[in-house]
Amino acid sequence: MRVRLVLLEAWNITRFIFVSNRRRENAGASELITYLDRKWVHEALTAVFPGFTAAWRIETAPAELLLTGAGSVRVLVRDPSLARKLVTEVTLSALREAPGLDVCGMVSAEFDWSLPGSLALAAQSLHEGFADALAGRPGPDHRFQRLPVTDECATTGLPASAEVRQPDGGSEPRSEESLRKWDAYGRRDEGSGLTRLAAAAGTVPAVLGKVVTHLEEQADWSAVVYADGNGLGEVFRDFADLASGRGNRAYADELRAFSGRLTDCTQEAFREAAAALRRDLPATQLADGEAPVLPLVLGGDDVIAVCQGEAALRFTEEYLRAFERLTAQAAEIREPLGRGGRGDSLSACAGVAVVKRHFPFTAAAGLAYQLMREAKVARTHVSGPCSAMSFEILYDSTDPELGRLRASTTFREPGAGGSAGQVGRLVAQPYLLSGDPGGWAAGRHWDDLLRRVTALSGFDADGERALPAGQVHALREALFISRPVAESRFQDLRTRYPDGGADALSGPGGALFWEQPDGQLVSGLLDAMNAAPFIGSLAGSQP
Repeated sequence: MRVRLVLLEAWNITRFIFVSNRRRENAGASELITYLDRKWVHEALTAVFPGFTAAWRIETAPAELLLTGAGSVRVLVRDPSLARKLVTEVTLSALREAPGLDVCGMVSAEFDWSLPGSLALAAQSLHEGFADALAGRPGPDHRFQRLPVTDECATTGLPASAEVRQPDGGSEPRSEESLRKWDAYGRRDEGSGLTRLAAAAGTVPAVLGKVVTHLEEQADWSAVVYADGNGLGEVFRDFADLASGRGNRAYADELRAFSGRLTDCTQEAFREAAAALRRDLPATQLADGEAPVLPLVLGGDDVIAVCQGEAALRFTEEYLRAFERLTAQAAEIREPLGRGGRGDSLSACAGVAVVKRHFPFTAAAGLAYQLMREAKVARTHVSGPCSAMSFEILYDSTDPELGRLRASTTFREPGAGGSAGQVGRLVAQPYLLSGDPGGWAAGRHWDDLLRRVTALSGFDADGERALPAGQVHALREALFISRPVAESRFQDLRTRYPDGGADALSGPGGALFWEQPDGQLVSGLLDAMNAAPFIGSLAGSQP
């Protein structure tokens, strides 16, 4: 039997969600993205293959829905002309219902279904050619030309198509993309657009609507959280070797079970993290008693969420711990990993960009993604599953490019005789939540960060700061002068306030800076100072 694999993906998810700073439009964009796997593909399959059901299998039917979720769909089809028609139907639906969302489809070369491993090879070939296919076609921005001259949308910057009345009696020009997002969200908070997100977050639409309003109108600080599973690309690429059988049917069924259970673990980990916020955050930081976090992408191993700044680090910590634990408990995940010698659980890394409420969210999302990639560096230094997090608190409105931010906290000490000295970093990120605590990871565990934050935020018996704020700020200034000056002021702080807990600010060797195995100097003090206003109350430091 000759078969083809069809791949459909929403390619510009981050841009589509975060092009607007309106949280309602962010939520509406999230809803439209899920139409690919929840709506458009099912409608197209029914239209192209009358009588289609999810129970169809390619051995006895003309098509089979193999995988769905996280803005991606894979379908097995026998007839090549019908495979191309399926792509046409889905992409036309995206054009009509979600202008601005880039949905691309590709059909694999024909392969022999009876040949073991042929499905895995077809999937690998399809993914390798997908990027080239995208590069050879115009993106969605080419659909929105500005001739004749049109007004600009107030939220997306695209050409406006209508005027939308505002509560103050005026009106705003809006693009078709913006209007579609509002329609998907629902004009009122109890609209259908929040139903799916509320279910994923473990709450109800009316309550999640209050969270959306809180994040858009009341929270001073907002954060974009971007989390991604570790090594999942390799797992999916090599899944033919992890399946219990060699045939394509075993591969397809076990891959479907693995992928579905992975999504379940992601959503359950999110709900557990949200529950932890409801339990641990002060009432003043909750949104009418609800955790101030809005899920935008929850599928596969991907999480993109908007969170109140003061809750973001705590939420991310809880999510990463829950994800690792839940995947270890899932037989559909644990058993394939074990067959491949990949441990008994999955881990994930996350990036957290904390910004002021009106900071451009496209830039914040880009920074969160860069931070997530930085966190994944930990995997090259730690053996076995390793969950890690990098974060940035953006106090200014300059270009939020991670390379620039990290360069501003990197220095080189002068060497003897004018030679180049050691390279040092004023930050110790990423921070690990699991994995071997020794070697490169020494001083970089989440508990190390919390220990330093507790020392900076602690109070004495009289209700005064155990380490005076003026002394702490002087120490921060010394970090940017030179390492000897910073170490000298640190020793002075220890001497003047012996009961203030200054020792907790040190690294593994007892000094402010410590040396990594590669010879680079690192300090965790600046990380703790930046994080303290956002997790100090959760580190047990309030009087």
